[in-house]
Amino acid sequence: MPKRNKIEMQGLVERICKMYFNDKMSHKQITETLKAEGYDISKSGVGRTLVDQAAQMKAYKDSAKKAVAIVNELGKTPGLNIAEASVQMVQAKLLEEVNKFENFSTLSPEELLRAVVRNTDAQAKIARVKLEYERGYKKGLFEAAKTVEAEGKKAGWSDERVEFVKAKILGLKVTYDDKGSDQ
Repeated sequence: MPKRNKIEMQGLVERICKMYFNDKMSHKQITETLKAEGYDISKSGVGRTLVDQAAQMKAYKDSAKKAVAIVNELGKTPGLNIAEASVQMVQAKLLEEVNKFENFSTLSPEELLRAVVRNTDAQAKIARVKLEYERGYKKGLFEAAKTVEAEGKKAGWSDERVEFVKAKILGLKVTYDDKGSDQ
């Protein structure tokens, strides 16, 4: 696990960011204020903290842009595809961490392994939901086709017309002319 710096150990990261971004204080003013309160920090430590936070914010914004691109690309498909793409993005990030096994940047080895397990579980759940959806969807199509057949015969439709409508319901490519025959 990487060594935590003094600022992190003193729990000052959020406060330094607030002082810099919200209160518009300089590195020097932040350092002087916190030293006056008894904290052991340096101006360079404040600068490193702000650089690290800026990098994390950039990574977050990049991830958000990727998420928007995924949503735009998959917007016309079931939400499950969006969830699956998101889980795959997380898996890619986790694999990056695994590749740096000696030097975990933000996660302890235990946290990383738990995250991999949770992410793998999420992938399995998505696959299971997709399979159940497909089974239910196909079952519904076949039931609809049976209903069309029964109702079509009651209505006096020809066998060809009934088969044409059933094929359309089941997603088969067929054409039908008004004379009641397949082409």
